[in-house]
Amino acid sequence: MTNATQTTVHVHRIYIHAPVQKVWDAITDPEWNGRYAYHAPSEYELRPGGLYVVRSTTEMQAQGAPDILIDGEVLESEPPTRLVQTWRAFFSPETAAEGFTRVTWELDEERPGLTRLTLTHDVENAPNVAAATTNDAKLLEGGGGWAWILSDLKTLLESGQSIS
Repeated sequence: MTNATQTTVHVHRIYIHAPVQKVWDAITDPEWNGRYAYHAPSEYELRPGGLYVVRSTTEMQAQGAPDILIDGEVLESEPPTRLVQTWRAFFSPETAAEGFTRVTWELDEERPGLTRLTLTHDVENAPNVAAATTNDAKLLEGGGGWAWILSDLKTLLESGQSIS
């Protein structure tokens, strides 16, 4: 009998027709990042040791979500090309118990106005977080994960409209 190997590092890569600084701002500025995907603003203190927090929306809280959805710490910040952070999800008691995982955002300007965004999420020893962030469930069921977030980020930056 062969055991399947669980992937513990998930890599997502997209190309966005927008300058690297605009993509950086859309990731790190709550005025931007609250406009796409789940519409829950992310707040960053963009310095090593700085706090990272995602607060739930009123609608999420009405459905039983905690005030803080995700928290962490900024490990590296090199605006506008690299951000490394810890990431702990309070989606359920199981995801919270798995503790901190690591997310790395890398932005490369392929040519003026075209940014390659690579998000790497190290989910070693965090199978519930891995399942939640790669969730293919329908959005109405709370699914979407990183694919949903990055798709909506791209759509917002390229069209000015969120798909959510």
